[in-house]
Amino acid sequence: MHIVALTHLFYPARGGSEISLLEWAKKLVIKGHQVTVVTSNQTTLEAFKNPRVNASLPAEEIQEGIRIIRLPLRPPKRYVLAKIGALALRSRLKGGDRLWFMTHIPHLPRMIKTACGLDPDLIYAVPFPTASIYYAAAAAKKTGCPWVIQPHLHMNDINASLARILHWIFPKASAILTNTRAEKDFLIRQGIQEAKIHALGQGIDLSLLEGGDGRRFRLTHGLSQEPLILFMGRKVENKGIDTLLEAMPLIWQEEARTVLVLAGQSSPYFQTLFNNHPLSQDPRIISLNNFPEEEKADLLTACDFLILPSQVESFGVVFLEAWAKGKPVIGARIPAVEDMIADGEDGFLVPYRDTLGLATAARKLIKDPELRRVMGEKGRQKTEHRFEISRVTDQMEALFLSLVKR
Repeated sequence: MHIVALTHLFYPARGGSEISLLEWAKKLVIKGHQVTVVTSNQTTLEAFKNPRVNASLPAEEIQEGIRIIRLPLRPPKRYVLAKIGALALRSRLKGGDRLWFMTHIPHLPRMIKTACGLDPDLIYAVPFPTASIYYAAAAAKKTGCPWVIQPHLHMNDINASLARILHWIFPKASAILTNTRAEKDFLIRQGIQEAKIHALGQGIDLSLLEGGDGRRFRLTHGLSQEPLILFMGRKVENKGIDTLLEAMPLIWQEEARTVLVLAGQSSPYFQTLFNNHPLSQDPRIISLNNFPEEEKADLLTACDFLILPSQVESFGVVFLEAWAKGKPVIGARIPAVEDMIADGEDGFLVPYRDTLGLATAARKLIKDPELRRVMGEKGRQKTEHRFEISRVTDQMEALFLSLVKR
């Protein structure tokens, strides 16, 4: 089976949808299937506003058996498409929101021709509301092959315009993969046919997190036995970094030595926030930008627990990664995360932007090593039993084959 995946960003980009696609694609290649990813030559969302050459990224390459085709953005055309889309969305014209969607990121309509020329058995598209999903629908119509959406929905972001687009494009798909039961229920409430929706979730390759030297990480950063809180993810707006920084003085009331590590891909938003923040010069705050993937196991081993107080998660792979290393987690009480964290058992849920609630949960974990151990162990068991990548990939393979054979 030849699967052609269309996405705005891919390796070496490290967002949730990019990592998810990379992991299941590797497993399906090992099983003997062919996977081709058609994407842009950009590595961050911010780059679409001012596209970069990215000379280090080849136009085509093979990574772990996955063929990657990167299409360059053409600035004049990209700006025209973006302008058309923005005007369409603001207009009261019927279908204006559809036109916005069709001209949205990644601004690469030639993805359609590229996908058709690859002779796919199945087309996969991710995430919503990028135009990759429209391109997939158009390519599937031309080739006659089935196509699948994995939207990675941020349900809180679905306004009236996005809901109209969703109602238009989702019923055209052969199948829709959701990350959580909450996401599936949301789509059912939107009127999407339940039989098309498959809540497969995501998974992680546990072997990639084996080992890990926490002491090495601590020594590298001049740390010894201080409590260490880890934030790991893209440093963008709505990830709750501002709330976490506000909570640190309250957390220090419990244990003044506590260190916060902010690890992940930076952004203009974070640079402005952090550089102007009074805690930016505090040695107990460590900011790591674009840390090497091979250091992730060290970082997770070194930390005492993970905090991701984000409003914009469709799943939260980092929770699985922390649990895989036996570490408890704290997340925001949003639908996707509520589906993952068993509050009070393998972590804590706190309302988004609740500074006091976040600090209170963190202080409970700091002062109680046994609670950390018990919660972390429950999370580890859950991850091994439900979220190992092979389990998810087996279900995905069976679904894809059933669609191709229809």
